[in-house]
Amino acid sequence: MNPIQTDIVVVGAGPGGYAAAFHAADLGQKVILVEKDMSLGGVCLNRGCIPSKALLHASGILAQATQASEFGITFSPPLVDLDKLRSWKNGIITKLAGGIRALAKQRKIEVMIGRGYFENSNLLRVETEEGQTFISFKKAVIAVGSKPALPSTFDLGNKRIMTSTEALELEEIPDTLLVVGGGYIGMELGTVYASLGSQVVMVEANATLLAGADPDLARPVVKYAQTHFKEVRLNTKITKMATSGKK
Repeated sequence: MNPIQTDIVVVGAGPGGYAAAFHAADLGQKVILVEKDMSLGGVCLNRGCIPSKALLHASGILAQATQASEFGITFSPPLVDLDKLRSWKNGIITKLAGGIRALAKQRKIEVMIGRGYFENSNLLRVETEEGQTFISFKKAVIAVGSKPALPSTFDLGNKRIMTSTEALELEEIPDTLLVVGGGYIGMELGTVYASLGSQVVMVEANATLLAGADPDLARPVVKYAQTHFKEVRLNTKITKMATSGKK
């Protein structure tokens, strides 16, 4: 075993990881960036902020086309090509991830695709498709990000029960959609699917949507949900989930 020597190893290439790697390299440190996914950028770029904002942009265009009739401009009802919409969204992700890789290369940061395991306080084992590699480092930055939480009550092994990751894939537009949680992720996905034709019911345990957000900013979003969702239920907790026929 001849480990690769580096000053700093960064585990995770999301906004925390790649920003730390870039800064360290700019300060003259030798940096290796380890990421388990082929696409850099972490949850935010690949399964969170960026795809959701892209789909919200598309939803906004649909809304504008509908509202334009109020001031005398009428369009034919929009037709949504789901495959093309999904491809457009994925193209944005690919382009931005490529930009991160180019910036890493510019700084002479070595990017290693694989899953990292700490052997001790100065040695990282990386399992790659080609086999395992060892990295000896002086310092490490751990920025492994997050993943959606699925409570056991909801985990029925049914593909119709999605986390935000699956919902952003836009495999289909369901006639009816239950969104559990009225935080920003639930509001984003509820808005997207309502714009695309789903009847959305939102359930939130708190007394208000977007709890913790500035009320002045939350107010128009809440008004939109009350107008465009089929139903918004506040002060409501889900105690059990089950399948009934095809629902």
